[in-house]
Amino acid sequence: MNGYWKASLAGGIGASFAMDLVQDGFTAVFERGRVEGELDEEVEGIASVVRALSGVLPALFPASRSHEEARVIHYVFGVGFAAAYVAGVRRAPWLATSNGLAFGAGLFLLSDRILIPVLKLGRSWARYSRTERANALLSHLTYGFVLDLARRYYASDSA
Repeated sequence: MNGYWKASLAGGIGASFAMDLVQDGFTAVFERGRVEGELDEEVEGIASVVRALSGVLPALFPASRSHEEARVIHYVFGVGFAAAYVAGVRRAPWLATSNGLAFGAGLFLLSDRILIPVLKLGRSWARYSRTERANALLSHLTYGFVLDLARRYYASDSA
């Protein structure tokens, strides 16, 4: 397996895991007042995707296991975006000048500010608290940073 695939796979999984850790830790510390059962925008968006898939492919995505599928979809997206980032940096090295932070911020803008509201995968942006918004941004910045660490680690492998 060459460096591109290693960085994409390990980076995507590792960065998605780091993102989960930051989200969970941030929620535990700063969002204790969240209404029981209310989801943050990312989880709400992924849960909406799972519900849509369960309507189209009920055998593959049964509603009873939606939390498990949401985690899998989160990691699939994480690996997919990692592959895009690693490929982008190979073609335009200047993309890595921010150590992945700009990529994480861009991903936050794309997912949380554009796709989730436009596709109506969650509440409107105005209905999320400041701490939920800060959590979303910080977790995406973490994703980008950890992804770039993996990319740099595997960059020495043959491409």
